[in-house]
Amino acid sequence: MSRYAKHHLALLRVAGVISFLVPSTRTVPAQSAPASPDRPWHAPVQQQIERDARNVPGSRAAMDPAKTYSLPDLIDWAEAHNPATVASWERALAQAARLGVARSELYPTLAAAALSQTSCSEILFANSFYGQVVQDFQVELDLNYTLFDFGACSGRINAAKARVLATNFAFNDTHRTVIYQVQLAYYRLLSAIGQEDAARASLSNAQTVQQAAEERLANGLATRPDVLEARSATAQAEYDLQAIVGAEEIARGDLATAVGSSATSVIKVQPLDELPTPDSIGDTVDQAIDRALGQRPDLLQQVGEIRSVNARVKEAKAEYYPASSLTVSPSVPFLFGLQTPYPGAHTADLDGELQFNLGWTVFDGGARKNR
Repeated sequence: MSRYAKHHLALLRVAGVISFLVPSTRTVPAQSAPASPDRPWHAPVQQQIERDARNVPGSRAAMDPAKTYSLPDLIDWAEAHNPATVASWERALAQAARLGVARSELYPTLAAAALSQTSCSEILFANSFYGQVVQDFQVELDLNYTLFDFGACSGRINAAKARVLATNFAFNDTHRTVIYQVQLAYYRLLSAIGQEDAARASLSNAQTVQQAAEERLANGLATRPDVLEARSATAQAEYDLQAIVGAEEIARGDLATAVGSSATSVIKVQPLDELPTPDSIGDTVDQAIDRALGQRPDLLQQVGEIRSVNARVKEAKAEYYPASSLTVSPSVPFLFGLQTPYPGAHTADLDGELQFNLGWTVFDGGARKNR
């Protein structure tokens, strides 16, 4: 193969790789901001996303409609099935993995590569061309290790540790929030149920008063305005009952959503008259405040964030100092060659390099100071 042919083939390969990596503009939807602030944004890609959203299977667990759930049962169910707790747990796992990434800087990095290349060419010797085939096979190792960086690595590790604590406290705070939401929806539902019972009793009384007024009117003992007033009271009682029934349905939907079930789930809750009521509260307000300052996960999360920021400050200060690293790259090349009309030959050797790097940024226009 001539040198021109080899060069042309290399250009074709590069062009093929570029055409494969760069997609056509006809298949990539244009990404732009909405055209105006007075109407929603719509694009063809939105329809595809909507179809994908419909295909996502639901993860809402179904509750037993025949079982009566107490507040502890609902809280246990919510902690196990509410998507917020699962998402917060996943974030905690991801942050723990980032800590593992930061700790990996304490160890050297070792990479291995095996390279093979075959080249064919025509060699001009005197007044004749001779074919030559060279097969190159090489095994190479690359070892890189940071020897000293004046605390930059330890700063990143400490920052990652603090962020792990912060995300763990955020996970606990998610449970606290879910518990609060379940309690709020539970007692709101009990309140709606109690109001419904009271509204039904009021409606029954209004209907009784209306019936009595109509009977007195029939016997000449009452006037028509008295009957109309009784009918108005009955209509108002019916309206109040329906409004409370609607509020109760909303409360049931809120409770089902809080525990992580479908909003249409039927949940039987423990009646209000079966709930134990404490006679008194033992702690004072000051004691409750002190306990909250020491135990609330959201406040402890902020303390973890402060620790993370302090560690990042230490990491930023380390950029003022030099950093040294060691790189070792041993390699073993194996060469096999054939040149007509001579017999083939081969050779092997141990190559490589040893580098000790010392880098120090003397001036950067204030970038480190601003960071």
